[in-house]
Amino acid sequence: MYLVIMKYFFLAFTKWNDINGRANLKEFWYYTLFYFLFYFLFFFIDDMYINDFFLSTGEFVAEDFAEGGILTGLYALINIIPSLTCAVRRMHDSNKSGWNLLWVLTIIGVLYIWLLYILKGTNGDNYYGSPSTA
Repeated sequence: MYLVIMKYFFLAFTKWNDINGRANLKEFWYYTLFYFLFYFLFFFIDDMYINDFFLSTGEFVAEDFAEGGILTGLYALINIIPSLTCAVRRMHDSNKSGWNLLWVLTIIGVLYIWLLYILKGTNGDNYYGSPSTA
């Protein structure tokens, strides 16, 4: 069961450079779910093992690792582009331009983007192509 829905997580990586097309609700939200599950897993590994190793050397203090560690940082860095392209394709599913993601920079825009993330996309073809079959 988990491998079936994990395909959406891997799909974001196979489409890492594709901002064309659309991402349906399943594709976007399953990617987001597994992104956070793996993030918390790497955060736990960092917190329990890797950060303790660096703290034991005496070169670092606990405040250096307040927001994660090496694994968490690398994981977040690796996921920047797939996350953005998946979000742009999700905007396309709502027949909106990917540039609408810039609304996140405003307070009220965060609500607008979340609304677009939550609502079902347009039925049938739209300006950005046919619905995602994933």
